[in-house]
Amino acid sequence: MRLRLLKDGFPNRPDLRVFAGYVLAAAVYVAIGVAVTDFLLSFWVGVAYIVLAAWAVPTIVRRLS
Repeated sequence: MRLRLLKDGFPNRPDLRVFAGYVLAAAVYVAIGVAVTDFLLSFWVGVAYIVLAAWAVPTIVRRLS
């Protein structure tokens, strides 16, 4: 068994950017869910939100820049 270097275990900058996007999307989802409880409890709304927040918004931002 070969040991990995310690630096291999840390995420790189693009990985951290993606992670930050998911954290921001989750924070917005919880904030909306606190204001509108039905939004938070609907499975399909949650699926649509994560597709919109994690795929559509970054795609649009990339195309605009």
